[in-house]
Amino acid sequence: MSLLRTSSGSFSSISQSCAAFGGLSQIRTATKRVSGSKTNKNDSAGRRLGPKAYENTFVNTGEIIMRQRGTKIHPGENVAIGRDHTIFAMEPGYVKFYLDPFHPLRKFVGVALKKDQTLPKNHFDPRLRRFGYEQILDEAEAKKEEDHMSRKEYLAQDELKRAEEKRQASAQKYRSWMEQQIQKTFPELKDSDKATERLFKIGSLMKIGQSLEEARDQVTFTEIFELQLAQRRGELSEQEVKKKSDEYKKFASELDAAVVLDHMTQVHKPLTAEAIQQKKTDILAKLDAEFTNIILKAEHKQAINELLNTPGVFTHEEIIEFRHKYIPKVLPETVPGTVLDIPKGKKLPKNAVEVKTFDPVKKIFRRVVRTTDAFP
Repeated sequence: MSLLRTSSGSFSSISQSCAAFGGLSQIRTATKRVSGSKTNKNDSAGRRLGPKAYENTFVNTGEIIMRQRGTKIHPGENVAIGRDHTIFAMEPGYVKFYLDPFHPLRKFVGVALKKDQTLPKNHFDPRLRRFGYEQILDEAEAKKEEDHMSRKEYLAQDELKRAEEKRQASAQKYRSWMEQQIQKTFPELKDSDKATERLFKIGSLMKIGQSLEEARDQVTFTEIFELQLAQRRGELSEQEVKKKSDEYKKFASELDAAVVLDHMTQVHKPLTAEAIQQKKTDILAKLDAEFTNIILKAEHKQAINELLNTPGVFTHEEIIEFRHKYIPKVLPETVPGTVLDIPKGKKLPKNAVEVKTFDPVKKIFRRVVRTTDAFP
């Protein structure tokens, strides 16, 4: 009891002294013993990072040169880097670690094609390539090397074969269509097979964006260059090449003067500038008279497209421009039967749509009820 009274008396005296010194408070510390966790005591195995091939070591294609976390070493000549920053060889050669003056704060590793080659090469020099292959004299080894392909190539053979068959079928179909056009439009044309071949090549180039003049020049150049290659192989003499080149140039000039391809590669006879301008004027006048301020139906749109695609009259850019003009996405409000007078709040019919249009005079948006015929 005396101890208790003594302790309580001492606590009271301490609290009084704390109050006297400005209200010091007692701090209660933790009394529960905390034990450490027993999990994650074992460390994982190292990832074996670092260089796997050293200076002047010979490596084959695909061999790993450096494993790292982050690009401590950057990829240089004839190497590539994976998504885990692993650097591997892209060409067989010798490993070279080097510094590049264009990137003074980086260290690089590359593969030199020859052991005595130093990296980096001059920045403005062309990239070194492995052109110096040796001829394989053993027929079995040569056949094995010729038939060798990667696993990715081997698995893609069926798909590549189907794509090639589809491409050849499409080309044959286009060639037949071109031949039918020539026989129908120019039955008197001599050497139709040769003309079909030239027009087929010109049309193929026009389909990928070349103009008629560019396609003609390209086909002529390719034909003459093939003759020159035959001369280099020793198949033709210089006199034969000159003779055949002159004959083809004459044939091409005569054919180009007699046959023209439009933007859809349709065959037709060439027109003079005055005839083209007159046809343009007549077609546009007919479009203005028959296909403006009316509700466009499917047969109207077909007739407009047929007039715009008249062979040899309009260019591709002009056709797109006039198609937007005469077949707009939204008909003007002046077209009769496309605007309905329905007060706001009333139920709209099934063939009506409420739209907001901007009034440039009053500079406000206004409500307009349009029929679905206004959106051809």
